[in-house]
Amino acid sequence: MATTILDVSTRLKFQKTYIQGTTNIPYDELKFKIEEVKAMQPLIVCCSTGELSKWACGFLKKNGIEEVHNGGNWETVAFLIQNKLGYLK
Repeated sequence: MATTILDVSTRLKFQKTYIQGTTNIPYDELKFKIEEVKAMQPLIVCCSTGELSKWACGFLKKNGIEEVHNGGNWETVAFLIQNKLGYLK
């Protein structure tokens, strides 16, 4: 199963700058999309700074999503993708 990269940035930030192949569900919308996100596991969560991704991971884990990892900011996740490191398969 492939890893899903979930960007929890606002739609505006995501439209301006994003990592190709990521899925955008803004942090404020996660509570409405738990079942959709459960189907995306395993997940690496990211955002522009890494702050929202940290909060999102905690929220998702509290809501039964076990295969979730905080990728941090866009630069870190882009590095992981480019170098095929970490959680990516």
